[in-house]
Amino acid sequence: MLFLDVSGPAPPQVCWERYAVPAAWPTWAPQIHTVTLADVPVGMRRRTAVPVGSGAGGAPSPPGWPGARGAPATEVRIFPGLRGRIRGLFPPTVRFVITAVDETDRTWSWQVGVGPLRLELDHGVDACLDGGTSAWLRITAPALAIRAYAPIARAALRRLVR
Repeated sequence: MLFLDVSGPAPPQVCWERYAVPAAWPTWAPQIHTVTLADVPVGMRRRTAVPVGSGAGGAPSPPGWPGARGAPATEVRIFPGLRGRIRGLFPPTVRFVITAVDETDRTWSWQVGVGPLRLELDHGVDACLDGGTSAWLRITAPALAIRAYAPIARAALRRLVR
């Protein structure tokens, strides 16, 4: 198990929205190229505001995203049971399932898998006294996977809180 914690100037609600809307993941997580969701029930689509310019480096958030049966990306938030696939810059595609979400505490968990390898990732966003955010990640996985993923995860967290 490894715990990472990174602080930055972005407000906590902005960072939480970057976490809570899968369409925004590629804007701050360099290891994620595209996110494709399994079928999303209409009742689980909620309109949300992803601030324009909330992407990495102030880039606009992506306007659309495949996999939600035509639902605008701004209507899909993470929820327990949400499944999908992440494509990085290089194969293989990674499967995921969201296992827990607490909007009030701004925490969420998911399981990520490729082949026989499984990672359990717990995320959270906390307010800092200066108005910025502390974003944290707890990784539970085999030691070799943790060592390989930790530098990538730290870079993504830094972009999340900018």
